[in-house]
Parts: sequence; structure tokens; C-alpha cells
Amino acid sequence: MWAPDQDTKNGPHITSESSGKIMFSNNKSETKSSLNRPVILATALLTSTCLSTPFTSAQAQELSLERVVLSSGGVGYFEYGANIAGDADLEVDIRLDQVDDVLKSLVVFDGGGSLGLVSMPGKAPLDVAFRDLPFPRTALGNMPALLNSLTGAEIVIAGDRELSGRLVNVTAERGNTGNSTDFVQHRVNLLTASGLQSTVLERSTSLRFVDKELQAQIDRALVAIADNRRQDRRQLDVRLEGQGSRDIRLGYVVAAPLWKTSYRLAVSPDGDDTGEMTGWAILENMSGQDWDDVELVVTSGNPVTFRQALYESYFVNRPSIPVEVLGRILPPVDGGSVAMEADKERLQNLRGPMEQKMSFAAGRSAAPMQE
Repeated sequence: MWAPDQDTKNGPHITSESSGKIMFSNNKSETKSSLNRPVILATALLTSTCLSTPFTSAQAQELSLERVVLSSGGVGYFEYGANIAGDADLEVDIRLDQVDDVLKSLVVFDGGGSLGLVSMPGKAPLDVAFRDLPFPRTALGNMPALLNSLTGAEIVIAGDRELSGRLVNVTAERGNTGNSTDFVQHRVNLLTASGLQSTVLERSTSLRFVDKELQAQIDRALVAIADNRRQDRRQLDVRLEGQGSRDIRLGYVVAAPLWKTSYRLAVSPDGDDTGEMTGWAILENMSGQDWDDVELVVTSGNPVTFRQALYESYFVNRPSIPVEVLGRILPPVDGGSVAMEADKERLQNLRGPMEQKMSFAAGRSAAPMQE
């Protein structure tokens, strides 16, 4: 429990269970504190709430929160530490609305090694995972829909009897139990070596795909859904490469509630115009984890802070140039000597028969009449 310290030689301050102090000044205050989520420390007005956890949180097995720096500019620096040996993979759980800040401010310190790959899923990992799959995500919630989206796949289905063949389709049909109770069942139609055969899906005990790659695609889809069950979080994977045992640190800056101050002035009852000033820091732990034995620093000032959407995908607009398609190239009509010779020859060809006809007609007209 936090309590005011009666020693005021160095100014008003408070101590925590870990014997740390918050020294009030115009610039910076520090403490080594233990601030738990479920407890509201009303005595010192240090509130700890476990609400919607807007901060990121690291896995407790690998990283532990060691230092918190809260600024009056509405941001906070959170630093984690761990002892690793050799190559190590660290996993940091990040809330979706804090990813931009983490991408902008992430720092990793490894004095005995080097930083390898840092990766995280995209903003819409499920859309990417299902983009190359032969079935939509919604099909996994409905077996008939899944089978209908895989028409042509070779399957083996067992139930009343075992059938193997290529899937044609799955159709719904209405049945009756004989006591006026209607129900809907689905009939699986297969193209087998013996021709078209069908069986009732609800009566089957097992169904498998002969194509191992298709079976693996369905498995990857289910794994992707399981890994992204929490829609509001992303996992940041950090790869560190090195040798031997060593301490590493990882930190980032994200939005944080503004810390406040409150002062108490107790006037001496002796009337000697003296009093005692006590200052309090009001903090809110909305990180989603306990601040246990954490170095706490509060700073004042007016820092310049901004937001930048680094997690969004941007594409550069490029002009579209149409493909030029040329028509057939036809030679122009010849209007020179070749055309004139062709016309002359054509006229001569026409003149010969005409002259013969005219001569024949003249001969007939000049012949004497016989009695």
C-alpha cells in the first residue's frame, strides 16, 4: 500500500512497498513500484484498472515489464527485459489500435547478439490466408457448402456404405420419419467407376479427400482461423541471433492516459506560519498487466506527438497507357501507268468483239435480195 513519507527534507514524495520514491519536481519523477491491475490504490490515488487493455502486452514466460515512462503528452514508453541464451524468438502481443505506434517506435537492445527478422501478420490476415484457397471462409461453417465449393475433388466417404469418386455436388432434400416429422438431409453425389452414385451426408461416419494438398489447404485454413481468433490483436515476432547467455531489452511508445498531480497543504496548528506540502501522482494502469517491481518515471512538458498509419497498405497510382492496335495495312489504288495500261488492254479486249459484231451486221445489210 502506498503511503505518504513523513520525511520532507527533499520535498514531498511517497514511497511504495519496494521502497521507491516519487520525487516531485518540474521535470521528472521516478519510482520502483508494484502496481497491480485489480487493486485501486485509493490512499495514494494511484488507480489500476483492467479495462479494455489498449496497450500491448508481452508474454510473461519470455518478457517481463521492467520500466514505464509516462509523459504528460499522452504517450508512454514501455520497456521489457529478458535473459536469453543463443538464438531466441520473442513474441509480443499487440493490440490492433496500437500497432501503428509500435511499428513507429519499436527498439530492441541486444548487447551480445544481433536483431534478425521482425514480423507480424497483415491487417487482414484471414483475407490473405483464404485468397489462394479454393473455398471461401464461410464454407468452413457449413459442410454442404464446403463440399459444393470443391466440386470435382476426389473423396472417400463412409457410412451405410463406402464410396469413392469425384464429387459432383451436394443437394438438399426433404425427408419424413413416418410420424409426420419432416427434416432436411443432404445427398452427396459422386461420379465413381460404376457411374453416378449417392449417399446421405448425415449418415456418413467419415469423409476424407484423396488429394493430400487439398487436405493440407483445409488444415492451413483452420490454423489461420485459430491463430487469428482475437480480431483486435496481432502477434509481433522478434528473432534475436547470438551466442551465450545475455540480457536483452525491448521497448516501444504507445498512447497512455495522462498522469495528473494533486497537492495537499497542511498548515501548522501552532500559528507559526509554517505548513507541509504533500504531492501525489495519479496514474492509470491500463496496460492489461501488473506493474510489479517496475521502474516508474513520470515526465512533464509539452512533447510533440503524432500518429501515422503505418499498418495500412498504400499503392502508388500509375497512369494506364492503352495498347495500340493497328489495323490492316492495305496498298493504295494505283493511279499511274500500270492502271492506264490495264485500262487500255481492257478496252482493246472489248473493242475486238464489238468490231466483229459491227462487220457482221454491215455484211448482212449489203447482201442482194434473191428472188
